[in-house]
Amino acid sequence: MTVPATMLEQALDFPRQLRSGLAAGDAAGMADRRPAAVALCGLGGSAAGGRLLTALFAELLAVPVVSVDTTSLPAWVGEDTLVVCISYSGQTAETLWLWDEAGDRGALRAAITAGGTLAANAEAIGAPCALVEPGFQPRGALGLLLGALVGLLDLAGAVPGAAALLAAAVPSVEAVVAEERAHPAVARAEAERLAGHAVVFYGSGARAAAAVRLKNQVNENAKAAAWAGAMPEMAHNEILGWLGCQRHDLRAAAIFLRDVDEPPAPRDLHDRITAIVAGDVPTVIEWRGTGETELERTLALLVHGDVVSCHLADVEGVDALDITRLTGLKAASVSE
Repeated sequence: MTVPATMLEQALDFPRQLRSGLAAGDAAGMADRRPAAVALCGLGGSAAGGRLLTALFAELLAVPVVSVDTTSLPAWVGEDTLVVCISYSGQTAETLWLWDEAGDRGALRAAITAGGTLAANAEAIGAPCALVEPGFQPRGALGLLLGALVGLLDLAGAVPGAAALLAAAVPSVEAVVAEERAHPAVARAEAERLAGHAVVFYGSGARAAAAVRLKNQVNENAKAAAWAGAMPEMAHNEILGWLGCQRHDLRAAAIFLRDVDEPPAPRDLHDRITAIVAGDVPTVIEWRGTGETELERTLALLVHGDVVSCHLADVEGVDALDITRLTGLKAASVSE
């Protein structure tokens, strides 16, 4: 296929990518050998799929599955551990270090990548490797990486049944994309409302992982300040920090990711927190995804937030594809 030329089109390619990623995971050659634990190793856009998997399919996890974003593996990684290294480019230095360290520990290894050194390393030892489509921006390849990870870990017995659930959710996500295409003014208006603001995303459960993904998209696409927090944790600390916005007249916006099936107690807490923050800043927004299941609705939030971040880049007058600062930082780090 032809890779979409813009970040907006890559965002709208999400449901097709999910199907392609699931196929890549299924073809990775992963043996049905349930490990004692799984370590997911990736950074940046390549790490988003791991965080989302553990959140979206928490009730299906048959073994502990932990995202590792450090430069060394935890002490518990050993011969009975599956280490999945995820790097879209296949060239992420830190991920390649962890691949080697996992080998030194005698751990089971698998890779998810579009090629590069990581794919070559996996091929050299005959390790399972989910090869996904190349050519996308790593942050624009979430569907590929998430789908491949779900498919691979389902086959490994770590999250049984997840692949079928994700595949069943794709038609709902396609409907969300169709709606975004039919009514682009909705996302555009939200982007215009967020322009010039520091944005903080909040969510509970799976939506906490979605909040991190969306703040990263605002950072990279719109080159705007954004952060993410989890509910109900923010009720114990961050809720006080919002007082500073009123005191110093800071331009900030809070976006709460909500769900129609929130239990009564969390729903009441979310409502009260939303009302409190609305007293500190004028821009407080609630987003609710559409779909029959929580999985579908959370995926819908991911699509909508990604689309808004692309429109925000346009409103802010920046190039969503430009990552010069990132590439310069990485080049300097390698040269050192």
